[in-house]
Amino acid sequence: MLKYLTFVLLFITFSVHAEYSIKGTIESNHDYSWIILYKIEKGKQVFVEKAAVTNGKFKFDLKDGSSIGIYRAYYKMEGNLYVEFIFNNENLEFKFDPDKPHETIEFISSDENQIFQNYLKAIEEYQKQIDALQIDFFKTTDVDQVKKIQKEYQGKLSKLNNIQNEYEKKSEGKLVHNFIKASAKYNANVPYKEPQKFLDEVKFHFFDAINLNNKVLSNATFINDRLLDYVFYLTQADNQEARNILQKQAIDDIVTRLGNNLEVLSHFEDSILFNHLQMENNEMTDYVIENYYSKLPKEYQDEALLFRIKSAMKTAIGVAAPDFSWEENGVSKNLYGLVGHDYYMVVFFSSGCPHCKVEIPEFHEFIKEFNNIKIIAIGLEDVDKDWKVMVKDYIGFTNILDLKKWDSEKVKDYGVTAIPSYFLLDKNKVIVAKPNDLEELKIMFTKK
Repeated sequence: MLKYLTFVLLFITFSVHAEYSIKGTIESNHDYSWIILYKIEKGKQVFVEKAAVTNGKFKFDLKDGSSIGIYRAYYKMEGNLYVEFIFNNENLEFKFDPDKPHETIEFISSDENQIFQNYLKAIEEYQKQIDALQIDFFKTTDVDQVKKIQKEYQGKLSKLNNIQNEYEKKSEGKLVHNFIKASAKYNANVPYKEPQKFLDEVKFHFFDAINLNNKVLSNATFINDRLLDYVFYLTQADNQEARNILQKQAIDDIVTRLGNNLEVLSHFEDSILFNHLQMENNEMTDYVIENYYSKLPKEYQDEALLFRIKSAMKTAIGVAAPDFSWEENGVSKNLYGLVGHDYYMVVFFSSGCPHCKVEIPEFHEFIKEFNNIKIIAIGLEDVDKDWKVMVKDYIGFTNILDLKKWDSEKVKDYGVTAIPSYFLLDKNKVIVAKPNDLEELKIMFTKK
């Protein structure tokens, strides 16, 4: 009897912990050796495991009961190269070309992913045709052509709606049903003659198919991606001032729609802030922080992101550069006290940085041909010995030694995270450019 009970318990245990396999093949001639699996949770990537790639093939084993949802398999972190798929307790196999992963991925097995992939292909075909007909309708004035386009438009729309309904029914009970239903795009019953009317209607109906409280969608990046589309792609304008006004209105609308959905709201505001940080749009960054982000509960605020934003805003293009002082031959000097040049460039480097040892001498040789610019070169050092040797050849530079290195106030004020770093200022000490490297700097000066 004991043996029998032991067998039953073992059977139950192994049944509960059955495994599902995720198999993949990286096609074409590439030498990738590892692939890393991440799960998307609350819009963020969570590491699951990594697997070796042998002859282009790899495999992950997920236990029954593993979190269902969206996964990403990264085969190259640099460049953000990955394939994305749905896992819902089924064996899954796919292949793809790493040079065009999203366009070439083919699911050999997996009902969820095959249905979604077929849906996207079918919908895209007719949506492109409908969009093209709408554009033609904007342009045409011929009465016969108007009637022809209207008839063709309605025929394509009918087919598209049939496809949407077909796949919503086909996906019932599956995880992918959430994504298919929410992907339904608004199309008017007849094409619009006025572009502004068309855009207004698209905005008005943008969220018709999306349940902003759907946990499956919000746990993935689906809802957040759509919210960003609403802010950045439906707010086109001729100038930045007008774009900012439209984006503020879009953000206000989204915040109202989300209400107390703090998880989705905080992720959206994080993303908005990050995007405006990349674009150095201080006005929009200030607007989001002051009106919304600062009012979120503390546990929903990303302190690291806020610190990064505040640092970056100090050195955004168009902003007055942070002032700093130093001693030169026993005399105290400061950046804002320098006069007589059209441009000033603040350069951060270190004698202990191999890249700086190559680039800074080349920079010195290049920049000495320009008489209207003053260089303030800040050496971030532990000791002064090597720095003294390095800067003795930099005639014409104002060479400043900073023995606090990465703890320097100058580093914090300028948000320096890598060296060499370049900040070009005009005669009023306003930041006008921040070339990423010497090559970009050379191109910039060649154009001046």
